[in-house]
Amino acid sequence: MQIDAQHVLAALLSQEDTDGSKTITIDDTGPKSFTVQDIHGKSVTVEGTYYLANLLQEVWLGQGRLDMEKVSMKPLARVDYLMKNHYWPALIRRLDQASLLSVLADEKRSSDKAYLYVPAADAAGLEYYRRISAAHPKIEIIELPSPPFSTAQLAEIDKKPGLLALKYDAERGEAVPYVVPGGRFNEMYGWDSYFIALGLMAHDQFELARGLVENTAYQIKYYGKMLNANRSYYLTRSQPPFYTALLCAFYRQYESRLSTEWLAEHLAIAIDEYEKVWMNPQTHLFAEIGLNRYFDEGSGRPKETEPGHFKLEIGKYAKQKNLSAEEYEQRYDAGEIVEPELDRYFVHDRAMRESGHDTTARLDDLCADLACVDLNAVLYDVELKISALIDDYFPQGLRHNGREYSGSEWYEKAQVRYDLVQEYLWNEEAGCFYDYNVRRGQAQIFDSATNLYPLWAGLCEPEQAEKLVRGQLPKLMCAGGISATAPLPPHIHGPERQWDYPYGWAPHQILLWEGLQRYGYHQEMHDAAYAWVQMIIRATVEYNGLIPEKFDVVKGSHKTDVEYGNVGTVFEYLPAGGFGWTNASLILGIAKLTEVQKAQLNGLAQTVD
Repeated sequence: MQIDAQHVLAALLSQEDTDGSKTITIDDTGPKSFTVQDIHGKSVTVEGTYYLANLLQEVWLGQGRLDMEKVSMKPLARVDYLMKNHYWPALIRRLDQASLLSVLADEKRSSDKAYLYVPAADAAGLEYYRRISAAHPKIEIIELPSPPFSTAQLAEIDKKPGLLALKYDAERGEAVPYVVPGGRFNEMYGWDSYFIALGLMAHDQFELARGLVENTAYQIKYYGKMLNANRSYYLTRSQPPFYTALLCAFYRQYESRLSTEWLAEHLAIAIDEYEKVWMNPQTHLFAEIGLNRYFDEGSGRPKETEPGHFKLEIGKYAKQKNLSAEEYEQRYDAGEIVEPELDRYFVHDRAMRESGHDTTARLDDLCADLACVDLNAVLYDVELKISALIDDYFPQGLRHNGREYSGSEWYEKAQVRYDLVQEYLWNEEAGCFYDYNVRRGQAQIFDSATNLYPLWAGLCEPEQAEKLVRGQLPKLMCAGGISATAPLPPHIHGPERQWDYPYGWAPHQILLWEGLQRYGYHQEMHDAAYAWVQMIIRATVEYNGLIPEKFDVVKGSHKTDVEYGNVGTVFEYLPAGGFGWTNASLILGIAKLTEVQKAQLNGLAQTVD
């Protein structure tokens, strides 16, 4: 249909968008029936919230041409179409001349100039970034030395917070693109990128997925680790080490388009990350038990947190000195006040942020003391995947760091970890894996989705899997999927944490679906995937295609009132990219459903007025 788009859009909004949000949702009170007339007088009537929202989007996108087939698409096909054509593209970022200034913008920390840190060892990158920033006097390029970074260097860097450069492909003459978690972000995030890449690969987005692999590798090579995100204030911490899993999944899907030389280069980087970051006894390895922890090499209050985030904790100490929390924080940051107990608290807080679970009562004020189930399950997977990649593609051994690495030695590492996990993290009485508090020498009893990571990693025996599925999983299953934790016990006080009950997150769903499937619990997998996917599809049907960061899985709602808000819930006409790993979880979750379940979800379009 050819339409007068401006006229139709104005009329549609006037009649159906009663709350003025430039969306059409179940909260609007219009008649929920609208007749569109084309420029030749032909008309068609659209009814119901879901189809009217589709109409609004297509009128806004169509620039005078309206495709009614897109308006009438069923929910599962519609969300897949939007993902491929609108959501993923909205989340792409590039460090190129056209977008450099906007990408440098940082909502967490501001400064007089826009600082871009480029590794001094990356000569091609330095030349490129200097060239494209030459026309922008506000941009200052700072050469970054090779890691490790001293305390003094980090202090100097902290005075000029900025973006850390990503890979420039000299052969192609362009910066390698990356995909951010949500529309308001400009930086690339660590473990988000693994789950985002799984979604991209499900849509056969080869170049974008490769960009995430290569930019992660660039971070490990030049910054010493896969970063929490590529901002200067994240140089001190990583995130759950999914780079090897990302590399393995990507190469196995696209090996016909990649060389073994490419794999060898990236596999060597994976080995470096494992050896230099995670097996470092000064930071991440509990040498006395042979298992690993999360740890941030920085000190003091994380400066990227929003004002007042630590008011409750700092207030305890401020009261003793008759100071406001704000003044105490300023003086503490400046080094005028020394408080060892607060220093210790921030050691744990920073470690918790490396875990990706920021924040949760599970890790609050003790994270650096814990050999965590999730981390050690991921590292077990790292060891097995490196072993398998060497065996499958380099049976003669992989030459790196002046030595030959064999698949068998990495398999042996995995077996050693398996035995240690069984010794320290498995609790036979409870029939569950728990984090181990090394300082106290005992299990940290806490019901969490992370206790089920061994299912995903293949780290448990069949009888242990049975106990996890029958004992731990029911404590976490809710109407909208798997909750990050079980309901918290009464003795835990304080504000709600976003990685606690009743909130659910995409990475937990994705990993635990895979774990359930791996151990043959197909019905439980179908049920868990359906619970999560139906909650998201219901949100897209009722709220104009909305796909947010997190959900209250008890209420089955995106309407949450918890720390950091809910990225992706505020937009006009069309979601600005949805949210990266939620997008991925939806595509991957739909693939886990039965045909009957898919039909039920498509039927949701008819259940809203």
